[in-house]
Amino acid sequence: MSEKTWKRNTSGMIAHAHLRKEEKRKRVDEVVTRLLREQQTINFHTVAKAAGVSKAYLYSQSDLRERIETLRQQEMEQAVRERAVHPPAGKTNASKDLVILAKDRRIKELEAENRKLQQQLRTALGKAYDRL
Repeated sequence: MSEKTWKRNTSGMIAHAHLRKEEKRKRVDEVVTRLLREQQTINFHTVAKAAGVSKAYLYSQSDLRERIETLRQQEMEQAVRERAVHPPAGKTNASKDLVILAKDRRIKELEAENRKLQQQLRTALGKAYDRL
């Protein structure tokens, strides 16, 4: 009895896997383009949800990951620029002055604590040196 080993025909499976991969990338590109056009938030969660892919997939594809991170960064920079041009209405000069005073007070407290800790460190190092 001889056993015959058949050559497996996996070309159809491989072709289907490549097709699915291309369709997935195309969906992600279309979603990013749509979100840009509609001026919606672009991050891994929104893109993954809208494209029907996992966040892990987006993170694993370096070019998609880089594109989303770049767009997210640009979006944050744009928001900062808009806030600088149009500050929130609730902030008055008096409230800004109070915030500055509170921060100045906190800085002075931290500097005093830092000086105290540096002095304690010098004392401890001096005692350790004397023991040698």
